[in-house]
Amino acid sequence: MPPTQPSIEILSGFGTFTRVITRGKRYEKQPIKAFVLSSLSKRTSLHVGYTVTKKIRTAAHRNRLKRLMREAFLAKKTDFIRQISSGTLVEIVFMYNGNTEIAPTMVRFSSIVQALSAICSLIYAD
Repeated sequence: MPPTQPSIEILSGFGTFTRVITRGKRYEKQPIKAFVLSSLSKRTSLHVGYTVTKKIRTAAHRNRLKRLMREAFLAKKTDFIRQISSGTLVEIVFMYNGNTEIAPTMVRFSSIVQALSAICSLIYAD
């Protein structure tokens, strides 16, 4: 039987985010930090969550940044999936913690994609 693709699910819940952020390994490439926690599991899966610092004042701007991170992850998801070994649950929280002096409307998709690519290479270099 050929190996199956790992499932990609949304990480949700305050407790889950807190656990991943406090116990996970931290990787950073401005303007994004990633917290990665992996454990053994019966099925191979990847759980991904997105958060933005409250220093970004308006919810509309925070939601835009989360949307950009989701779109960037979907563009680069094969890079993340390729590295997951069988029988592993990988939980990742992407946190936008960029410069608050730059207006959130000025943040571009390309800068988010570059940061996620760099984070992916850092994660799997370890």
